[in-house]
Amino acid sequence: MAWNSAGSFFNLLCQWLITVLVLRLSVGYDAAGVYSYVMSVYLIFAPVVDYRLYVYQISDLHGEHTLGEYLGLRLITGGLGIVLLMAYSLVTSASDLLLPIFCYALYKVAATTLDAVHGFEQVRGRMDYIGISYALQGLVTIVVFAGVFAATQNLTLALFCLFLGMCAVGVFYDLPHGRYFTEFKVGISWPKTKRMLVRCAPAVIAFVTISGATSVPRQYLMVAMGEAALGAYGTMAAPMAIVQTGAAYIYNPLLGYFTDAYERGDGARFWRLMGLVAAGIAAIGVVCIAGVELFGEFLYTLVYGSRVADYVYLLPPLVGASLAIAFLSFMDSLAAAVRLFKINLAGGGIALAVSLAAMVPLVAAFQLNGVTFAVVLSCLCGGGFNMLALRRSMAKRFSQGEGRGPVGRP
Repeated sequence: MAWNSAGSFFNLLCQWLITVLVLRLSVGYDAAGVYSYVMSVYLIFAPVVDYRLYVYQISDLHGEHTLGEYLGLRLITGGLGIVLLMAYSLVTSASDLLLPIFCYALYKVAATTLDAVHGFEQVRGRMDYIGISYALQGLVTIVVFAGVFAATQNLTLALFCLFLGMCAVGVFYDLPHGRYFTEFKVGISWPKTKRMLVRCAPAVIAFVTISGATSVPRQYLMVAMGEAALGAYGTMAAPMAIVQTGAAYIYNPLLGYFTDAYERGDGARFWRLMGLVAAGIAAIGVVCIAGVELFGEFLYTLVYGSRVADYVYLLPPLVGASLAIAFLSFMDSLAAAVRLFKINLAGGGIALAVSLAAMVPLVAAFQLNGVTFAVVLSCLCGGGFNMLALRRSMAKRFSQGEGRGPVGRP
């Protein structure tokens, strides 16, 4: 877990440094605005690419599918995600944005496909391999992007080279390490594919609605106030992903244990794990709030330059939004891990509905902060529903003693 956290944090840092380089290596906020827009659009369909397969795989305690089958599923869902993303972009985005959107999608799909190997390694207790892979991904990402963008000022070309870099990490590191555990052939039968696509569909739709709840307000900000406004907002918001990722470091390695406790009917263990995760997320939030209050302006102006000083007021609400997103993401992942997909679907729908209803009046009233307030409100509503529904379902299950008994971990 320590290896995984260290490698993931380094990769996250490199992702953030790209937003710094886009701003530092270009004139104005336009390139940063395009990059932020591309990320926001992709995030809407990222759940289709992921298809909740990582959560499903790490909570697959009975070896339902092989590594080759999970890789095959990843390629299928990645292709489906790109098709839907480009169809959506043709309708909603300017023509000059289509190629950077496509190249960014290729890069993210390549990185997400490697998660099939990571999930296989996590179930087998070798998260050090995962951490090293993430560190390599981060190193390749920052070196390739910095070199290509600095030399060409071509954002599309830089994004395509990131895709090639992810392919190289997979070919030379991840796939050989997957073969340490088992020989595999990438592919999956149509009956198994159909079964997984149908079974996980409610959780995927829920994740799409959650991503929309957090991404659509950014798109609306670009429509309402222009690329420069979104570029400034995206620049200030980018480091806040540390809060969300830090929370994921806490709960992702534990999802298999939540599933184990659920299948055993061990309510005491389940709620104890819930308490540990909640305490960990709260601790991250306290540290981040104190950090932005004490050092936020200094660090942002040091990294981005003095022109961002006018936007420092966005930071405290952004920390709150990151905590709200982390809360909703945890509750959504937990429901998926114990296969309560209907709860995922309802919670995601509530989050999206609240976001769509709130973003226009909140942006009108609070401008850039309106995006943040819309995200906070939607995540608290969706996550709160998930928490109450999970609590009711778990209480019913544990009181009736529906556990299957001990579950072996591979």
